[in-house]
Parts: sequence; C-alpha cells; structure tokens
Amino acid sequence: MKTIVVEVPDELWELLEPIARKQGIPVEQYILDMMLKVNPPRPQLSEEERQKARERLLRFAGAVSSGDPRSADNERIDADLVREYGSSHDEKG
Repeated sequence: MKTIVVEVPDELWELLEPIARKQGIPVEQYILDMMLKVNPPRPQLSEEERQKARERLLRFAGAVSSGDPRSADNERIDADLVREYGSSHDEKG
C-alpha cells in the first residue's frame, strides 16, 4: 500500500467530518471512498481481452449518420466551438 498526503481546506474538512462520523469512519476513509466512487479502478485486461473489447466497440463505428456530410469537418467544428464559447447564451425574447 502507498501513502499520499493531501491537504484539505478546513472548510471542506468541516463539511465532511459530520458525514464521516455518521457513517462511523474517519474522514480520511470517507474521502478515499468518494475518490473510488468517482474513479473506480479498472480491471486489468489481457491483450486478448483488450482486442475483443476493441472489436466489440468498433462494430458500432459508423452505425449512426448525422445526415450531414460535413459533420466531421474539423474547421467547421472549430468554428462552432469558437462561436459557442464566445456566446453568453443569454435567452433573448
């Protein structure tokens, strides 16, 4: 087992402490449990399992058409992103 040190702001600790206490575990354990829920460990696959998984995924490649022949045009995608990031998205009647 490895050890890491994580600095937690006092405000966050004060929020987590009563939750952990209610569950009967230390705050450190509660934080570790939350981290594992957000990013659970992945199973280690053999090369054969990895290849089979890739083949299953690739069966879906191209399975849906947007109906727009230019939908994968990178310049168009970039322009759309620039426009959207620059927008305030305010609703205007």
